Amino acid sequence: MVRLWLVVVVAAVAFTVYTLIDCATMPKHRIRSLGRGIWILLIVILPVLGGVLWFLLGRAPAAPERVARYRGPEDDPDFLGEQTPERPRTDKDQDDATLRNLEEQFHDTDDDGRTDR
Repeated sequence: MVRLWLVVVVAAVAFTVYTLIDCATMPKHRIRSLGRGIWILLIVILPVLGGVLWFLLGRAPAAPERVARYRGPEDDPDFLGEQTPERPRTDKDQDDATLRNLEEQFHDTDDDGRTDR
């Protein structure tokens, strides 16, 4: 029975130390509900319960990192052997350019068909 209590106490201390280190090293934008100092105080005063509360309420999930990915070899400048532009052209930029081109064509056609009366 003494061994069981010893294992429980060691596990509780290890969990408390882990949550304390996790809270102390967590970036500020990922801490929810309370400030870092209050969370550390709660973890120290209420060892296991404070740690559980930290993981449930205080720690915000990490946002997935947005990585620019190529959709095909024609989008990869290294594949085509071209210089990389300062700013990669997005689908919106291409759509805007196409729209401007169509508007110019429309206005050119509209001007050619008019007759002054």
